[in-house]
Amino acid sequence: MKFNLFYSWQQIKSIFSYSWENTLYLYLLPLPLIIILIRLLVKRKRQARIVLSFKAPFKQHKLTRLLTFLPDTVLSLCMISLIIALADPYKSIYHTRIQQEGVDIALGLDISSSMLTKDVQPSRLAIAKQTAQAFIMGRTYDQIALVAFAGAPYLASPITSDSSFLSYALRGLSNQDITEEGTALGDALGMCINQIREEANPKKIIILISDGNNTAGNLDPLTSAELAKTFKIKVYTIAVGSLHASLDPVDESTLRLIAQHSNGKFYRATDKQTLQAVFKEIDIMEKSRKLLIKDVEHQSAAHVFFQLAFFLFFINQLLKVIGISNTLED
Repeated sequence: MKFNLFYSWQQIKSIFSYSWENTLYLYLLPLPLIIILIRLLVKRKRQARIVLSFKAPFKQHKLTRLLTFLPDTVLSLCMISLIIALADPYKSIYHTRIQQEGVDIALGLDISSSMLTKDVQPSRLAIAKQTAQAFIMGRTYDQIALVAFAGAPYLASPITSDSSFLSYALRGLSNQDITEEGTALGDALGMCINQIREEANPKKIIILISDGNNTAGNLDPLTSAELAKTFKIKVYTIAVGSLHASLDPVDESTLRLIAQHSNGKFYRATDKQTLQAVFKEIDIMEKSRKLLIKDVEHQSAAHVFFQLAFFLFFINQLLKVIGISNTLED
């Protein structure tokens, strides 16, 4: 293991800014100095002395005197480093990140034959698909389910965050996909609810696009609306079609009641521009939430002091091998 001396010195300098995992070991810090002191006292008592007389005072070299403390100093530092490593110093590093939490959306689109009416160009269904597709591509963090319906509902896409797949599924929808004629608003709303009601996300909405009253299906639209309210799902209903006279006039009544009973909102889109404005308003009202998440990381420095202890132990052994310790003591 390579010992990076500079890096380790930076870690050692910042030791006072660390917290400690095992603080009891710190009470052992005076122990190496006590051991060295006892060792010196015992050695001093046992050491044989010879008294010599010199005409001039004998001067010991200052460097030599300092070097006599080197072996014990190295050994003390080694023990201190080991004790600090056992105490496991660590620094708390705080990381802040922003997490986007999206909205779970079920998009219900009427593809019955009346949606082919060209009172808005190129047709009611065409502008609904184009505008819904742009909406889907802009909802990066959301999970969306796609339900098509006419006389019966059809799950075009289960709930997913794959906007490319959703866009592909939406583009492929046509009034030929469902053979049953009519407009089953209640059944379609029920299928939309089933797609998102069990999701953990507390923000759930349904966008229901149609041009008519409920004329098919088994489930009453208002019953479905009350069910959506029970699951805290807001339903935005959009009636698509011109205000001018038409062979297939737009019936707003049921769509208004669905929105009212589910604490949602009703919209009337008379052309592509107004439909785009409707989706823009929904996009603003149902923005993804930004969550500020703070994480704490405990960065341990124990390995640095283990490395230092090993390095000092190696130096201590090296001093013994080359005989410097004995020479200095003599």
